[in-house]
Amino acid sequence: MAPRDEILSWYRAAAETLISTPTKDDPDPESTALNDLLQRQAKSLLAMHDAVKGCTPRRANESLLTRRLGDLIAISTSRFYAYRFDLLPYPWRQIHTDALILSTFHDILCYLGQSTWLDDQALDGVVEKLDRAVITAGGAGVLGAAWIERTLRLVERLCDAAQGDGEPEAPARRARRARRADAFFPPEEPYTRPALSPARTCPARRGWSLDTFEKYMNGDSPPRPVLFTDLVTTWPALTERPWKSPSYLLSRTFGGRRLVPVELGRSYVDAGWGQELVPFKTFLSRYVSPGAAGEVGYLAQHDLFGQIPCLRGDISIPDLCWSSVPLHPTDPAKNKARLRVPLVNAWFGPARTITPLHTDAYHNLLVQVVGTKYVRLYPPWSKAMRPRGEEAGVDMSNTSLLDLGVVEGWDDDQDSQGMTLEEREAARRELAAEEYWECVLGEGDTLLIPMGWWHYVRSLSVSFSVSFWWN
Repeated sequence: MAPRDEILSWYRAAAETLISTPTKDDPDPESTALNDLLQRQAKSLLAMHDAVKGCTPRRANESLLTRRLGDLIAISTSRFYAYRFDLLPYPWRQIHTDALILSTFHDILCYLGQSTWLDDQALDGVVEKLDRAVITAGGAGVLGAAWIERTLRLVERLCDAAQGDGEPEAPARRARRARRADAFFPPEEPYTRPALSPARTCPARRGWSLDTFEKYMNGDSPPRPVLFTDLVTTWPALTERPWKSPSYLLSRTFGGRRLVPVELGRSYVDAGWGQELVPFKTFLSRYVSPGAAGEVGYLAQHDLFGQIPCLRGDISIPDLCWSSVPLHPTDPAKNKARLRVPLVNAWFGPARTITPLHTDAYHNLLVQVVGTKYVRLYPPWSKAMRPRGEEAGVDMSNTSLLDLGVVEGWDDDQDSQGMTLEEREAARRELAAEEYWECVLGEGDTLLIPMGWWHYVRSLSVSFSVSFWWN
C-alpha cells in the first residue's frame, strides 16, 4: 500500500475506534458532554476522509469542524492548569489526547486531499500535536502512546517516500547516512572543573558479577557510591550509533521535529526558572550546539525512550538493576512500592547545567554517554543538608537549601541568592567536615548512587546521561 493510502486508512480506523468506544460512567457531566462532542467530530472527519478518497461527494462543515476541534483542545488544556497533574481526572487527559489526534487527522486530510505528501509546516504541526499528547497527557485514551508512535513512523515513511523515488528510506540506512554527515559535539569544558580530592574520590571498579554487587549492596554497612567502568561498553549509543553525533540524534527524532521538554535556567530552585516544549532541533540550536546564545536549557529527567522508542534500542538496562537491594537506610517512611521495571530517564544539555543537591527515592545507576559530568554525594545521615520544606504547595524536602555551586565558588555571584561571603565560607567549612564522595564521569562510566544519598550533578561539557532507578 502506498504511504499516503496507508496513513489515511490508519487514521480512518482510529476515528472509527473513537466513535465505537462507549463513554465510561463519569461523575463530571462536562467531560461527558465534551466526549460526545469529540465523537461527533470524529464522524465529521470520516465524512471528510471518504470525500478525499472519492467514495462520497459529501463534505463536512470544515469551518465548524476546525473550530470545534480547537475548542476541545483549549478546554481540556485548561484542566491541566486547574489540577495538579497527578490529581487530574483521567477523562480530561483522554479528551486532550483524542482531540489532538483528531486534529492531526484533519491536518493530514487537508493536505493529502490535494497532494501525496505533507510540506514542512504541516509535518511540524502534526508531530508537535502528537508529541504534546504523549508528553502532556501521557498518551491517555483508547488509542494511546503506542498508536501515536506508530502514526509518527507512518508520517515519517510518507515524508521519506516524498523525498525519494517513492520508496521510503530504511531507518538504519538513514541513521548511517546521518552519522557520516557531521562531527561530534565538542568535548571542551568551558567552565571550572572542580579539583578532586584523592581521599574523597569514588572508587572505580570493573568485572563485578551480579552476586558480587548484591553482596556489596546488602553488606553489614550501607552501600556507598561506586564508579563502574565496564557496564555499558557495548551500547550502540557509545559505538556504532553514537549519541555524540548531532546528525544521528536528529535522524532519530524525525529530523529534529520531535518535541522535548526543556528546563530553562541554571537550577530548578532558582528564581525565574521555567519550562517549555520545543522541537529537538530547536533545543540543539538554541542551547547545545556551538554558537548557542549561552542561555541554559536542560532536557532533564525525561522519559525520552518511552516517547521515542527508536532511541531505546541504543541502550540496555544494566544487569545490576535486577539485583536484590536494601531499602532506605535511615527512614522507612521514604520507601516506595517495588518497581516492576527500572525507571529510565534522559539528561541532556550544555556545560553548566546542574541538578542541585537532592535525594532520590530509588537506587540509581547514572550512565554517562556523551561528555563529562561532575558529581558530589553526601550520605543520608549527613547533618548539613538542610532540606527545603513545602514551597507553593509542593513538597521540596528531597532538595537541599544549600547551593553547592555558590558555596564552592563555581557559579557567579549573581546566582548567590543573597549569600554573603561569610555565609558561603561557613557553609563550605561545614560541608568539608561531612563525609562525602565525588567523581568526574566520562563516556562509558556508570555511577552507583545508593538510595537516599544526597547528590549534586554538574555538566562540564555538552553532556548526555541516562539514569536507571530501581528498588
